[in-house]
Amino acid sequence: MKHARSGLLILTLAGLCAVGGCNDDDEAPPAGNAGRQSVEHTGATCDVPDDCYPDVADKTTIKGTVECMARVRDGYCTHTCTAITDCCTATGECKTDLVQVCSPFESEPTQKCFVSCEDADMPAGEDPEVFCQREASPDFSCRSSGGGSANRKICMPVDCSVGATCDANLPCAGGTDCLDGFAGGYCGRADCTNDAGCPPNSRCIQHPNGTNYCFATCVAGTDCSLCRGTTYAADCRSDVTFVDTTTPPGSVCVPR
Repeated sequence: MKHARSGLLILTLAGLCAVGGCNDDDEAPPAGNAGRQSVEHTGATCDVPDDCYPDVADKTTIKGTVECMARVRDGYCTHTCTAITDCCTATGECKTDLVQVCSPFESEPTQKCFVSCEDADMPAGEDPEVFCQREASPDFSCRSSGGGSANRKICMPVDCSVGATCDANLPCAGGTDCLDGFAGGYCGRADCTNDAGCPPNSRCIQHPNGTNYCFATCVAGTDCSLCRGTTYAADCRSDVTFVDTTTPPGSVCVPR
């Protein structure tokens, strides 16, 4: 079984290969809403199975049936398996040393290969959210595969909306607008007057620049790096002015 790898190479790849895609030579923007790119072939975006595992010259050597999981945002490249040893066996199938596990996904009967975020497959004491965002993709989160007795912890993409990076090529989703006055952009809403006027999972705050914004709510820093990466990070802060005082104070992701 392969072992999870931490270090400069993966940190660099995670920063370069974010949403919008990248290749080995071109630098790309950080995660956003119009798509995403996984550091591994497993988890990469796709429309059809033929989009997956491009580095495998003969895809019949992959142990299982290649699939593009349409139920996951922007598709998710994987293949069926019966055991962990079926993952990362074909030449060119895997680009990193990240451990992959074989597990059912939610109610699906077949097992598939996924990047693992289980304790044994990460550096000791690692936060699973930090691990998935750094090692797999800035818009991946550690979640349960939902596989019942065969359940595993896997890195999977989330639906990026409020708080994500954005620009003309990475438009916002979830009823949010691209606030281009912040580095990397920020999916939110300007000129709110209360929390009811904000998208789900966001609060209306008064920014020091004099404008009210809907910013994403948070409980930890990993909530704010999700869908942003580290290049255009935001901070989880409670020292802000909440416009709507009918709701108890909390914390929001404030772009730097």
